[in-house]
Amino acid sequence: MTQTSMEKNIVLKRISEMIDQVMESKSIYQELDRDELIETFSKILDRVSPQILLPLNDERLKKRVRRVMATELLWTTPNDLTPEEIEMFNAAVEGRWEK
Repeated sequence: MTQTSMEKNIVLKRISEMIDQVMESKSIYQELDRDELIETFSKILDRVSPQILLPLNDERLKKRVRRVMATELLWTTPNDLTPEEIEMFNAAVEGRWEK
């Protein structure tokens, strides 16, 4: 096993622990698939050096993990909406929705 893959595994282990903590503390994140999240982070670490994340303390790493999880949650939200709700969502994002 290369040094880079060992570092990636170390970071992924820390990230998976952070995912568990975030999912336990915020129920909204429980809609996400844990394994898919870990796969997402694995792909990210294929493009970004794990050495960037290794020195981060737990709080800073958790903040980054939450950001990715929030983005993933945002991407899954439209899948649960009706066409009318999607239109309202898009209008609200674009600033053209009125109650």
